Amino acid sequence: MSAKLPLERLRAVVLTQAWSGALTTQLLANMGAEVIQVEALSRPDVWRGGFPPHNRGQYPNEEPGTRPYDRNALFNAVNTSKLGITLDLISEEGKSLFLDLISTSDLLAENYSARVIPNFGLEYPTLRQINPTIIMMRMPSFGASGPYAMYPGNGGTTEPMSGISSLLGYPDGQPMNSGTMHTDAISGMMGFAALLIAIRHRARTGKGQYIDLSQQETATTYITDQILEHTVGGRVPQRMGNRDRRMAPHGFYRCRGEDSWVAIAVRSDSEWERLCEVMGRPELASDVHFATAEDRLQHTEKLDSIVQSWTLNRDSTKTAEVLQAQKIPSSAVMKALEVPENPQHKARGFFETVDHPATGPYSIAGVPFSLSETPGRIHRPAPTLGQHSEAVLKQHLGVSDSEYASLESQGVTGDDPGDD
Repeated sequence: MSAKLPLERLRAVVLTQAWSGALTTQLLANMGAEVIQVEALSRPDVWRGGFPPHNRGQYPNEEPGTRPYDRNALFNAVNTSKLGITLDLISEEGKSLFLDLISTSDLLAENYSARVIPNFGLEYPTLRQINPTIIMMRMPSFGASGPYAMYPGNGGTTEPMSGISSLLGYPDGQPMNSGTMHTDAISGMMGFAALLIAIRHRARTGKGQYIDLSQQETATTYITDQILEHTVGGRVPQRMGNRDRRMAPHGFYRCRGEDSWVAIAVRSDSEWERLCEVMGRPELASDVHFATAEDRLQHTEKLDSIVQSWTLNRDSTKTAEVLQAQKIPSSAVMKALEVPENPQHKARGFFETVDHPATGPYSIAGVPFSLSETPGRIHRPAPTLGQHSEAVLKQHLGVSDSEYASLESQGVTGDDPGDD
């Protein structure tokens, strides 16, 4: 494997926060790009939490000098490998320094609500005057244009607006959100893909471009079957719980132990026959209620009861292994603390250990895909607030010691937001 990474020669200045945009730019960083994340001392990333953070007495058991906003697990999970600086973009000095960074960078990505960038005067035509080949990607929840553009949002609001929530829930219940805000992850991955396409386009043509990526629209691509069903056939897809339109049995089945479950999905008649053999009920394969997929789908309640009577006193992991050996899709449902110990994750080296200055070493999810010759990796832990401000401004922009001290005293940059 090469020691080099595919995006090593790229520099991105990013105004991404929370999850979706931060994930996009973390992938850039883990694949080798120099990613400079910009926050403000007075308004850091919302996932740092608990701001203003210096409220004396709020954390009476913590040691003096402790900075809770540097230890937030959410922020630290999606900002690995980045450099972190602070700039007050409302001030003339901060905005000027920001534009100087843009002039020597390849990418700008942001996921503020749509009104913020115009308010800062940092729209694409302005940036192109400073850097004609800049690639700019905007990632508001509902896009940078259109009737919903000015509405702020996150995964909890884009999930129902995408239509996904209408499909989540039980047949006799109300629509549900997933509870994980997974539309952030969807748009984060698609944002990364969009930037890769733009980077390739620029390498071939010398031209930058402007990308308007809506979290709502990216999430909608995950329910295209249901959209076509309604658009072409006029049918409104119904909520099905954990069941499937084509597969049966299909669901989560209780196992031995507290809150222990196994997921099973039978895709064909031959898999159903093998499941019957494993359960010690070979006669079920020829039962008129279960002989074909259509039969099984018509008798799902009885079918689920039979399968769960088999799983109920079994270990979930061993049950999944037995079924996998018969080429029947199955997996034990893991609790959060069990995920890093999963043999598949260990075999792929998915979790990496980082040593964060404010938390110490801990295990964290690495790059979600594996490249054979240029695999990505975590280069450094997520930055503490303003950790690299001095180094970036002096090395990249030639700011002198006295100039930096003046900027710091004015609150334009620095690493200490001061007391509450």
